[in-house]
Amino acid sequence: MYERLIMKITPVLKIITWSILFFVVTSVNAQTVSTEYADKLVGKYYSHANIYFTDLYGGEGFNFPISIDPHLIEGANTTYFVSLPLGSYVVMEFTNNKIIDYPGQDDIYVTENGCNNERAEVYVSSDGKKFIQLGVVDDCYESSLDLGSIGFKGEVRFVKVVGLDLNGGSPGFDLVNIKGLPKSSVEVVEDAVADSLDNLSAYGFNAFNNQNASGNEWTIESEKINEAQIFLYGPDKSIIPIDYKLIEPHKIVIDAAGFKKGVYTIEIKLKNEVITQKINIV
Repeated sequence: MYERLIMKITPVLKIITWSILFFVVTSVNAQTVSTEYADKLVGKYYSHANIYFTDLYGGEGFNFPISIDPHLIEGANTTYFVSLPLGSYVVMEFTNNKIIDYPGQDDIYVTENGCNNERAEVYVSSDGKKFIQLGVVDDCYESSLDLGSIGFKGEVRFVKVVGLDLNGGSPGFDLVNIKGLPKSSVEVVEDAVADSLDNLSAYGFNAFNNQNASGNEWTIESEKINEAQIFLYGPDKSIIPIDYKLIEPHKIVIDAAGFKKGVYTIEIKLKNEVITQKINIV
């Protein structure tokens, strides 16, 4: 009777068996490769290669392609993905860990959604300015990369992923998250990665700190400033209301008087780009 029952439900059993196997394999892989995630979007560019969208798009599960906020893929995200059509990219930062080359293994894992012959170039950087190509990942076979393959001996704090095609139902490479693999991911103290305000020059902004009788003022100059939205986050990650004034056509001054010591984050949102910079007040 037991054998006859198995024969009757064989088609269903096969489906259930493969579903269970898929769940187990997926769960084991997630536990094996998941350590620390890139948790801050610091840059993005949309190439307009897909003429049906005016900015980055992606999906939530099987709902795609839809307009989507790329910040949703920060951290240990598994729900959303951002599609990167040909030439489009995002830059993600590791804020509480760094990635190093650990001998004998891959170091960085790039999670993609689906398997539709979608590919992307991966670049790494220690400072968010100079990027070096690490390799190419795809959505079916190649998801992890070894820093040793290019002789990279520094620490990785930033990863740029650039789409290489228009394949798939949501055209382009569907990025879910980026993470460091076990033994390659090393925790860091946040103060150790704080940058100065003048590092914004790498993005076309002339920025500096003024000391005056009333305290600190941050001056930012750029032809882009009129189209920018500026946000400031405190050491506890909470948003801080800022008082800034336009003193010349392309120059603003931010009143930083009274700011306590700590690492602050200034975020400049442009039409097709988001720039994020850490500022250490000592």
